[in-house]
Amino acid sequence: MKDPEIDILIKDLETASMTDAGLEGVVHALTIVLPAKATQGVTPHQIGTTDGALHVADNAYPNWAVHIHGRANDHDGHWHCSLRENDSFDNDAVIGAGRAPVLAQAILAAVLRLSMMLKKDGASG
Repeated sequence: MKDPEIDILIKDLETASMTDAGLEGVVHALTIVLPAKATQGVTPHQIGTTDGALHVADNAYPNWAVHIHGRANDHDGHWHCSLRENDSFDNDAVIGAGRAPVLAQAILAAVLRLSMMLKKDGASG
């Protein structure tokens, strides 16, 4: 899976509610950009839930801060998620951010976006 394909997947996560069939591509992308231990046993149904998506984020980025903001009463949620390495200061080198109508998808978009930024930083550094 190439970077443009993952960018399209992130856009899909952020624009519409996805079914388990749509989340199969996300599982595949996660297995490419994350260590094997972070995605072991991950299924589309599991990551479609908020608990499942948070579990992936926790396994991939332990001790990172997860910020979630949204209004459950808004039409289609409008959830925002950010992953930050340091919750105490505003000097993070990278921040993973995602927003979506479904909270789990906002978390997954943030994880994928952060993973891609870290991958690019690692490749250039």
